[in-house]
Amino acid sequence: METGKAQLSVVEAWKEEKMTKVTSKTQKKLHEISGWENKKTRKIESQLASLQRKMDSEKMEETEKLRSKKAAVHAKAREKKAKVQTRRAQEILHAEEEAVRLQATGQIPNKSSCSCF
Repeated sequence: METGKAQLSVVEAWKEEKMTKVTSKTQKKLHEISGWENKKTRKIESQLASLQRKMDSEKMEETEKLRSKKAAVHAKAREKKAKVQTRRAQEILHAEEEAVRLQATGQIPNKSSCSCF
């Protein structure tokens, strides 16, 4: 019986040693996998952050371009309005001068220039 107990004790010790090795090896592999995952995750997060900065930069550039276009349209509209107002003032001045001339000569305006008669 002693031999059986000794053999059982040796088997138990062997089994315990194997389980410890397996557990240790598993823990080591899990730790390596976690390290690999963390490294890859940090790299991807870095790439995402870089892409986000690039997108923000491009968005800001595009926004600035659109603001610039808007300002150019506003300036062009102001210029066109100024030309229309200048033309209006010239036409009013011309009409006033023509009216003075017509009054001085006693003429009546022809119908093509005035549709009021």
